[in-house]
Amino acid sequence: MDNGLSIRPWAGRARSDALALVKRKGRAANAPCSICGQPIDYSLVYPHKQSCSVQHIRSRRDYPELTWEPGNWAPAHLDCNKSEGTGGRPGLGVMGDW
Repeated sequence: MDNGLSIRPWAGRARSDALALVKRKGRAANAPCSICGQPIDYSLVYPHKQSCSVQHIRSRRDYPELTWEPGNWAPAHLDCNKSEGTGGRPGLGVMGDW
């Protein structure tokens, strides 16, 4: 069903730019993984399972309108993020700067 929203897919150059922003801010803040709370080695790159990825605090499935909202992004280990899936957890984090 078309709800009138047109959200561009989480892919391509825009996704790469989002990851670069999350890595830059995460490194500057020495931010841990938003899922497991352990440190992230920001020098690691994909496909290393401990590399940084973009965690959507509010899931893209449930809140598609927040997909491209930087306040909804947090750093997470790639493997933690993949394990988390699309379900999310109620009350996970607070949107905003970290």
